[in-house]
Amino acid sequence: MITQELNTEQTPELNKALYETAKVFVQPVKNKEAHYGKYADLSAIDSAIRKAIKKADSGLSFYQGILDNQTANGGKDSCKIYTTIRHISGESLTIYGDSFPRDAKMQTQGANETYAKRTSLCLAFGVVADDDDDGQAVALLDDYKAKQEEARERVAKWITSEFMNLKKDEIDKLRLVLKHKDKKPADLTYAEVFQLAGALNFYKLQQGQFEEK
Repeated sequence: MITQELNTEQTPELNKALYETAKVFVQPVKNKEAHYGKYADLSAIDSAIRKAIKKADSGLSFYQGILDNQTANGGKDSCKIYTTIRHISGESLTIYGDSFPRDAKMQTQGANETYAKRTSLCLAFGVVADDDDDGQAVALLDDYKAKQEEARERVAKWITSEFMNLKKDEIDKLRLVLKHKDKKPADLTYAEVFQLAGALNFYKLQQGQFEEK
Protein backbone atom coordinates (compact mmCIF):
# COMPACT_ATOMS: atom_id res chain seq x y z
CA MET A 1 0.00 0.00 0.00
CA ILE A 2 1.36 3.45 -0.91
CA THR A 3 2.00 5.71 2.05
CA GLN A 4 2.24 9.43 1.42
CA GLU A 5 4.25 11.79 3.57
CA LEU A 6 3.75 15.54 3.70
CA ASN A 7 6.52 17.23 1.75
CA THR A 8 8.09 19.88 4.02
CA GLU A 9 11.13 20.61 1.85
CA GLN A 10 11.62 24.31 1.15
CA THR A 11 11.22 25.24 -2.53
CA PRO A 12 11.37 29.06 -2.72
CA GLU A 13 12.46 29.26 -6.37
CA LEU A 14 9.83 26.79 -7.49
CA ASN A 15 7.15 28.57 -5.46
CA LYS A 16 8.05 31.88 -7.09
CA ALA A 17 7.92 30.25 -10.53
CA LEU A 18 4.49 28.80 -9.79
CA TYR A 19 3.30 32.25 -8.74
CA GLU A 20 4.59 33.83 -11.97
CA THR A 21 2.95 31.07 -13.99
CA ALA A 22 -0.37 31.48 -12.18
CA LYS A 23 -0.42 35.22 -12.97
CA VAL A 24 -0.53 34.58 -16.72
CA PHE A 25 -2.44 31.31 -16.66
CA VAL A 26 -5.65 31.22 -18.71
CA GLN A 27 -8.17 28.55 -17.83
CA PRO A 28 -8.42 25.92 -20.62
CA VAL A 29 -11.27 25.92 -23.11
CA LYS A 30 -13.97 23.45 -22.12
CA ASN A 31 -13.82 21.45 -25.33
CA LYS A 32 -15.85 18.38 -24.32
CA GLU A 33 -19.45 17.71 -23.28
CA ALA A 34 -20.63 15.32 -20.56
CA HIS A 35 -23.95 14.64 -18.85
CA TYR A 36 -23.00 17.09 -16.08
CA GLY A 37 -21.87 19.90 -18.42
CA LYS A 38 -18.85 20.99 -20.44
CA TYR A 39 -15.30 20.21 -19.39
CA ALA A 40 -11.72 20.54 -20.59
CA ASP A 41 -10.05 17.26 -21.50
CA LEU A 42 -6.50 16.24 -20.55
CA SER A 43 -4.89 17.63 -23.71
CA ALA A 44 -6.58 21.03 -23.27
CA ILE A 45 -5.45 21.25 -19.62
CA ASP A 46 -1.90 20.19 -20.48
CA SER A 47 -1.73 22.75 -23.30
CA ALA A 48 -3.03 25.61 -21.12
CA ILE A 49 -0.42 24.90 -18.43
CA ARG A 50 2.47 24.70 -20.89
CA LYS A 51 1.39 27.94 -22.58
CA ALA A 52 1.40 29.72 -19.21
CA ILE A 53 4.85 28.34 -18.35
CA LYS A 54 6.20 29.52 -21.69
CA LYS A 55 4.58 32.96 -21.43
CA ALA A 56 5.88 33.49 -17.89
CA ASP A 57 9.29 32.02 -18.81
CA SER A 58 9.16 30.55 -15.31
CA GLY A 59 11.60 27.69 -15.82
CA LEU A 60 9.07 25.05 -14.86
CA SER A 61 8.51 21.62 -16.32
CA PHE A 62 6.29 18.77 -15.20
CA TYR A 63 5.52 15.14 -15.84
CA GLN A 64 3.07 12.56 -14.59
CA GLY A 65 3.68 8.97 -13.59
CA ILE A 66 1.86 5.94 -12.20
CA LEU A 67 2.55 4.04 -9.01
CA ASP A 68 1.28 0.54 -8.30
CA ASN A 69 -0.79 0.41 -5.15
CA GLN A 70 -2.07 -2.70 -3.38
CA THR A 71 -4.84 -1.75 -1.02
CA ALA A 72 -5.14 -3.20 2.45
CA ASN A 73 -8.79 -4.07 1.79
CA GLY A 74 -8.67 -7.47 0.15
CA GLY A 75 -5.32 -6.79 -1.51
CA LYS A 76 -6.97 -5.39 -4.62
CA ASP A 77 -4.58 -3.83 -7.11
CA SER A 78 -4.94 -0.19 -7.99
CA CYS A 79 -2.84 2.59 -9.44
CA LYS A 80 -2.09 6.11 -8.25
CA ILE A 81 -1.16 9.09 -10.41
CA TYR A 82 1.51 11.54 -9.30
CA THR A 83 2.55 14.87 -10.82
CA THR A 84 6.14 16.07 -10.39
CA ILE A 85 6.85 19.77 -11.01
CA ARG A 86 10.51 20.71 -11.53
CA HIS A 87 12.28 24.07 -11.63
CA ILE A 88 15.56 24.89 -13.39
CA SER A 89 17.06 25.60 -9.96
CA GLY A 90 16.85 21.89 -9.21
CA GLU A 91 13.93 22.19 -6.82
CA SER A 92 11.00 19.85 -7.35
CA LEU A 93 7.62 19.04 -5.85
CA THR A 94 5.63 15.81 -6.22
CA ILE A 95 1.87 15.96 -5.76
CA TYR A 96 -0.09 12.73 -5.41
CA GLY A 97 -3.44 12.69 -7.18
CA ASP A 98 -6.24 10.27 -7.90
CA SER A 99 -6.16 6.51 -7.58
CA PHE A 100 -7.98 4.16 -9.91
CA PRO A 101 -8.54 0.37 -9.99
CA ARG A 102 -6.46 -1.82 -12.24
CA ASP A 103 -8.61 -3.26 -15.03
CA ALA A 104 -7.76 -6.14 -17.34
CA LYS A 105 -9.58 -4.42 -20.19
CA MET A 106 -7.12 -2.03 -21.83
CA GLN A 107 -9.84 0.39 -22.96
CA THR A 108 -11.26 0.73 -19.46
CA GLN A 109 -7.78 0.96 -17.95
CA GLY A 110 -6.85 3.72 -20.40
CA ALA A 111 -10.01 5.70 -19.67
CA ASN A 112 -9.44 5.41 -15.91
CA GLU A 113 -5.82 6.51 -16.28
CA THR A 114 -6.72 9.49 -18.45
CA TYR A 115 -9.39 10.65 -16.00
CA ALA A 116 -7.00 10.31 -13.05
CA LYS A 117 -4.26 12.23 -14.88
CA ARG A 118 -6.72 14.97 -15.77
CA THR A 119 -8.01 15.51 -12.23
CA SER A 120 -4.51 15.22 -10.75
CA LEU A 121 -3.10 17.83 -13.13
CA CYS A 122 -5.94 20.15 -12.16
CA LEU A 123 -5.06 19.62 -8.51
CA ALA A 124 -1.35 20.33 -9.06
CA PHE A 125 -1.86 23.60 -10.95
CA GLY A 126 -5.22 24.81 -9.66
CA VAL A 127 -7.05 24.34 -12.94
CA VAL A 128 -10.85 24.70 -13.13
CA ALA A 129 -11.77 22.30 -15.91
CA ASP A 130 -15.50 21.69 -15.40
CA ASP A 131 -18.71 23.70 -15.59
CA ASP A 132 -19.84 21.83 -12.49
CA ASP A 133 -17.67 20.32 -9.80
CA ASP A 134 -16.43 16.77 -10.17
CA GLY A 135 -18.38 15.83 -7.06
CA GLN A 136 -21.60 15.71 -9.04
CA ALA A 137 -19.99 13.60 -11.74
CA VAL A 138 -18.55 11.21 -9.15
CA ALA A 139 -21.94 10.96 -7.42
CA LEU A 140 -23.66 10.13 -10.71
CA LEU A 141 -20.98 7.57 -11.56
CA ASP A 142 -21.25 5.96 -8.12
CA ASP A 143 -25.04 5.77 -8.48
CA TYR A 144 -24.69 4.14 -11.90
CA LYS A 145 -22.14 1.63 -10.58
CA ALA A 146 -24.40 0.79 -7.63
CA LYS A 147 -27.36 0.09 -9.91
CA GLN A 148 -25.14 -1.95 -12.23
CA GLU A 149 -23.88 -4.03 -9.29
CA GLU A 150 -27.43 -4.55 -8.04
CA ALA A 151 -28.47 -5.87 -11.45
CA ARG A 152 -25.37 -8.10 -11.66
CA GLU A 153 -26.09 -9.67 -8.26
CA ARG A 154 -29.77 -10.21 -9.08
CA VAL A 155 -29.00 -11.99 -12.36
CA ALA A 156 -26.20 -14.03 -10.74
CA LYS A 157 -28.64 -15.32 -8.10
CA TRP A 158 -31.14 -16.26 -10.82
CA ILE A 159 -28.46 -18.18 -12.73
CA THR A 160 -27.37 -19.99 -9.55
CA SER A 161 -30.98 -20.96 -8.88
CA GLU A 162 -31.49 -22.21 -12.45
CA PHE A 163 -28.25 -24.22 -12.36
CA MET A 164 -29.68 -26.27 -9.51
CA ASN A 165 -32.17 -27.73 -11.98
CA LEU A 166 -29.57 -28.57 -14.64
CA LYS A 167 -27.10 -31.40 -15.04
CA LYS A 168 -23.36 -30.76 -14.90
CA ASP A 169 -22.86 -31.39 -18.62
CA GLU A 170 -25.63 -28.89 -19.43
CA ILE A 171 -23.99 -26.27 -17.21
CA ASP A 172 -20.59 -26.96 -18.76
CA LYS A 173 -22.00 -26.33 -22.24
CA LEU A 174 -23.53 -23.04 -21.12
CA ARG A 175 -20.23 -21.96 -19.59
CA LEU A 176 -18.56 -22.24 -23.01
CA VAL A 177 -19.71 -18.65 -23.71
CA LEU A 178 -17.38 -17.45 -20.93
CA LYS A 179 -13.64 -16.85 -21.10
CA HIS A 180 -13.23 -18.08 -17.51
CA LYS A 181 -15.39 -21.20 -17.45
CA ASP A 182 -14.75 -22.12 -13.80
CA LYS A 183 -16.15 -18.93 -12.28
CA LYS A 184 -19.16 -19.11 -10.02
CA PRO A 185 -22.11 -16.92 -11.14
CA ALA A 186 -21.58 -14.68 -8.10
CA ASP A 187 -17.98 -13.98 -9.21
CA LEU A 188 -18.83 -13.05 -12.80
CA THR A 189 -18.46 -9.49 -14.04
CA TYR A 190 -21.46 -7.45 -15.18
CA ALA A 191 -20.82 -8.32 -18.84
CA GLU A 192 -20.13 -12.00 -18.11
CA VAL A 193 -23.22 -12.54 -16.00
CA PHE A 194 -25.52 -11.18 -18.70
CA GLN A 195 -23.65 -13.15 -21.35
CA LEU A 196 -24.28 -16.36 -19.42
CA ALA A 197 -27.88 -15.35 -18.70
CA GLY A 198 -28.45 -14.92 -22.43
CA ALA A 199 -27.07 -18.38 -23.14
CA LEU A 200 -29.22 -19.84 -20.37
CA ASN A 201 -32.38 -18.17 -21.68
CA PHE A 202 -31.65 -19.42 -25.20
CA TYR A 203 -31.15 -22.94 -23.86
CA LYS A 204 -34.44 -22.78 -21.93
CA LEU A 205 -36.18 -21.55 -25.08
CA GLN A 206 -34.81 -24.51 -27.03
CA GLN A 207 -36.04 -26.86 -24.32
CA GLY A 208 -39.47 -25.22 -24.29
CA GLN A 209 -38.93 -24.08 -20.70
CA PHE A 210 -38.81 -20.34 -21.30
CA GLU A 211 -41.78 -18.38 -20.04
CA GLU A 212 -42.30 -14.97 -21.61
CA LYS A 213 -42.91 -12.31 -18.96
